[in-house]
Amino acid sequence: MALMSASLYSLALISLRLFDAQQSQFAADASALACVVAHDDLAREIAEQNFAQIIETKNLGDKCVVVVKANRVVRRAVAVSVDGFDLPTLQR
Repeated sequence: MALMSASLYSLALISLRLFDAQQSQFAADASALACVVAHDDLAREIAEQNFAQIIETKNLGDKCVVVVKANRVVRRAVAVSVDGFDLPTLQR
């Protein structure tokens, strides 16, 4: 019985950690796209709407790197805008 309780507790912790990691990555991706299309303020606003905070942004012309933190999980996303196109892309 104790082993089953410990297993269920571990499974719950792992599930929460996976959820936090996914939420953090969503916030990083959305913020990076907003940063490259618009500006840093919009990226910060989108991160806050996704319950995350921006730790770092680097805007390098047509490339934007964003690092966000949500619930103890830090994730990074890079978005690039190709000259003449309105569709930015994420890079991994």
